[in-house]
Amino acid sequence: MKLLVDLLVIWAAWWFIRRALRPQRPFRSPPPRPTPLRRRVRAAGDMVACAHCGLYVPRSEALPGAHDAMFCCPEHRDAAARG
Repeated sequence: MKLLVDLLVIWAAWWFIRRALRPQRPFRSPPPRPTPLRRRVRAAGDMVACAHCGLYVPRSEALPGAHDAMFCCPEHRDAAARG
C-alpha cells in the first residue's frame, strides 16, 4: 500500500512540474466549427431570387430568362414569358 501511495505522489509531482514548465500560450477560443447548414450555404455559392415567386436558388441552378431575369423552374420562366 505504501508503494502505491509513493508512486501516486511521484506521479503528481511529475505532472505539476511538467505543467509549470510548459510555455504559456495566450487564451484563444477555437474558431466555430461550421455546421452542416453553413457548409451547404457556402458550397451553394451566389444566391439569386426567382423573378416570378422570389424564391432564392443558387445561381448555378437558376434558369436564365429575358432581360437578365433568373427563375427557379421552367414553369415560372414560361409564365413570365407569357405575360
